[in-house]
Amino acid sequence: MFNNSTLPLPDKNRQNEIQQYIDDVNHFMAFIQGFICIFGVLGNLLALIVINRKSLKNTSSSVFITYMGIFDTAVLLLHAANLARLRGYPLLHCSLAYLTDMSTFCANWILVIITLERCVAVYSPFLAKRFCTIDSARYSIYILLASAIILFTAIFPFTHHIVTTPTNVKCSLRSSGGLIIRIYQPILFYAIPDLLLLSNLFTVAALCQRTHRLASTYVNETENSEIRVSDVNSNRKQRQLTIMLVTISLSFYLFTTPALVAFIAQQTMSKNRPVDQIKNTFLLLQISVVFLQLNNATNFIFYCFAGQRFRRATVQMFAEYSSQMQTFYHRYILCNRQYTPTPIFKFQSNAMPHTTATSRGSCSPNPHVYTQHPNHRHHNHRHQHQRTSTM
Repeated sequence: MFNNSTLPLPDKNRQNEIQQYIDDVNHFMAFIQGFICIFGVLGNLLALIVINRKSLKNTSSSVFITYMGIFDTAVLLLHAANLARLRGYPLLHCSLAYLTDMSTFCANWILVIITLERCVAVYSPFLAKRFCTIDSARYSIYILLASAIILFTAIFPFTHHIVTTPTNVKCSLRSSGGLIIRIYQPILFYAIPDLLLLSNLFTVAALCQRTHRLASTYVNETENSEIRVSDVNSNRKQRQLTIMLVTISLSFYLFTTPALVAFIAQQTMSKNRPVDQIKNTFLLLQISVVFLQLNNATNFIFYCFAGQRFRRATVQMFAEYSSQMQTFYHRYILCNRQYTPTPIFKFQSNAMPHTTATSRGSCSPNPHVYTQHPNHRHHNHRHQHQRTSTM
């Protein structure tokens, strides 16, 4: 992430003092980063399992979230491998640096692509039927991955090289590599995605206008015409998914802004700084690296916090696995072959048939449109009585 060798250390005693401080901070941060890697990988695996359940997987958004979880997991595993300090294996060390940059790039840009896709889906449902499909999502991922491989394969030889010395062989930055990294990483990894993620503002505005328009239509419609219930269901799903993705975008700003500030601050640092200032700078840089890890490790938490359908599917998944574990325990540990598991609670959205009546009663912004007034029912009954009496 950051190259410690760029710190100015003119004096031998001063260099030893700072190096000792760097080693102490690295050992302390290794525990924190290892903890984040373990729980981040578990969270991403849970997110992959939940998003690929039958109730959620047949959408373009599930494809993007699946690949984003894969690349987030790859970033965490590669970072955990970097914690092992594989300096004695230069080729492996260079490969880890290459794969870490490429995986981070893909994870960040998948979030940008899914944000732009949501903007198109909310603004133009007609274009969404053509472009916001599962096949289009997969093609977008393949194009992004191919572009990332070409880009980083072209850049990496200009930033890293293997140095052979009489004592060892190591992978290190070139003399101009640090400057190149400080230019393209902030721009490609953070600055451009930050700007493109602002499209969430237009998505939220368009969704609010669409919801207001549907609510006004329900109020103004006469009794002889009906509103398509599918529009209401589509708007509700779009709103839930948009809330979840906007939350993920806000977490991206929260966790990556410190790293972006740290990259910019490194350009303005003077070479002759006090020792305490160098120590504080290094500590802040390491804290920003922890924040970058949290960006790849906390998506499952935000999915559960902001995604109603995702949270519901997560609870149902744990209920099913708990029932299976109880069945295994009673039948194969306690040898109770007659054990019958308790029926799993089925959520209303999965158990209730999607009929017109149930959709109207649960999804309408103005439910009074679909409930018949008592006087109206009495009028219909009296009218029917008059018809039968005249026959």
